[in-house]
Amino acid sequence: MLKIPRLLVMMFLQYFVQGAWNMVIGAVLAAYGLKEIVGSTYSVLGLATIISPLFIGMIADRFIASQKVMGILHILNAIALFTIPTFVENGNVIGFLIIIFIVGLLYYPTTALANSISFRHIDGVRWFPIVRVFGTIGFMVVGLILGYTKFSTSINSFLLASGASVVFGIYCFTLPNTPPVAKGTKFSIRDVLCLDALSLFKNKYFTIFMLSTFVLMITKTAYSAYIPVYLPVLGLEPASMMQIAIAAEVLFMFLLSLLLSRFGFKKIILFGAICWVIRSLMLSQAAVSENYMFYILGTLLLQGICWDFFFTAGDIYVDKKAGPKIKAQAQGLRFIVSNGFGVFMAASICGMINNRVVTEKTLPAAAPQWQEFWIYPAVVAAVVAVGFWIFFKDKDVIMEKKQKA
Repeated sequence: MLKIPRLLVMMFLQYFVQGAWNMVIGAVLAAYGLKEIVGSTYSVLGLATIISPLFIGMIADRFIASQKVMGILHILNAIALFTIPTFVENGNVIGFLIIIFIVGLLYYPTTALANSISFRHIDGVRWFPIVRVFGTIGFMVVGLILGYTKFSTSINSFLLASGASVVFGIYCFTLPNTPPVAKGTKFSIRDVLCLDALSLFKNKYFTIFMLSTFVLMITKTAYSAYIPVYLPVLGLEPASMMQIAIAAEVLFMFLLSLLLSRFGFKKIILFGAICWVIRSLMLSQAAVSENYMFYILGTLLLQGICWDFFFTAGDIYVDKKAGPKIKAQAQGLRFIVSNGFGVFMAASICGMINNRVVTEKTLPAAAPQWQEFWIYPAVVAAVVAVGFWIFFKDKDVIMEKKQKA
């Protein structure tokens, strides 16, 4: 139990760092006249995520303790983040995309490692939602800081992220020791290609879940990439408004373990997908409504269900499906499918749609354009919800979970 407080701080800092740069990156680029590369930015981040997490997971599973790998990556990431403001100020698109690619290479594997470290030291179903909620609190705290300091549309957000990353990198070396579980076993090409984790796709229900996650990333990326761009069009400060969403996420994170035990993975994940449909439709309606705050507040309050029920429950599901020797690889695999291939595909599609549909920068001309834009992610989420409802029937995991409850 003494390990849990250290894991709570770990998760808090993990998402504090991410929130400082990733939460408002679209708003910062738009403020500096670079809105057209928002989609490209997320595509580059997705490409970086395809390359690094599986190999980092393999290193953590076999060669170096996970907390040490995390510490090194965060300190290197601090250096990369520190250089970004220069490229944004100068309008150097190529230089910016190269550095943001490096940031993706360094940062995103640490999210999977943070999950893996947590699952190694706690009972996942019982304690992981509580540990993970401190990541959400970290996201909330940095959002409040960004809103208060007006950094949400400023390159200073990257400097804040850089400083926090140094602090977190040092802290990582104090985390509970998480040695490689497969250390000393014979090395093979299977380790390099992470085929042990890829073997999870032999299970059809795991494949259905991962495919659902992959496709839903279109809806999720439309929200995460363009809500910071959309809110200022309505005259709203993005970082401060988004804290409503994060507060809702904290509430439902505490309820997730209980609800999983009561309803099982299928119903919880399905309801999360349905709520992505609802929130996208509400964002669409807000663009043309005189009472737009009603829809925006409703959209933000749905964050807890949209995120916790689909993505956090998915983290727990993947952990349940993976064997003890490939848990780090499995979390890296899920992250590559979602934040790697998924974001690369989704950002390309969302960027193309947004650049084609949203050509006006201010209301009222931009209102019908944003209304049309948000319809696309709503349709995608509806397709995912229907497909998951029909094809996902993984009763083995649900039965195992209920026996432990």
